[in-house]
Amino acid sequence: RRGEMAAVRRVATSNLFVSEPRPDWFGNDANRVDDPAWSNANWLKSHFHFAFAEYATGPQQFGVLRVMNDDLVQPKRGFGTHPHRDMEIVTYVVDGE
Repeated sequence: RRGEMAAVRRVATSNLFVSEPRPDWFGNDANRVDDPAWSNANWLKSHFHFAFAEYATGPQQFGVLRVMNDDLVQPKRGFGTHPHRDMEIVTYVVDGE
């Protein structure tokens, strides 16, 4: 009903879709193999909460929220230039600089 809060349920990370995209998809060079600071073999490890990119079978969205990813981005890497339209991106760092 209108005006009532929806129930929130915690979804375990193990139940989320995992994506490890190729670095060139986001304007990055090949993955590094010699950096001991990396905790994952790929530059990016994303856990998708909603259907997004190659994950097509998950929930479509939550109200106007279309994408919510938990991303592990390796040191000295990031997202190169790639297109987005009609959206705002919010990022916060939980560990590191």
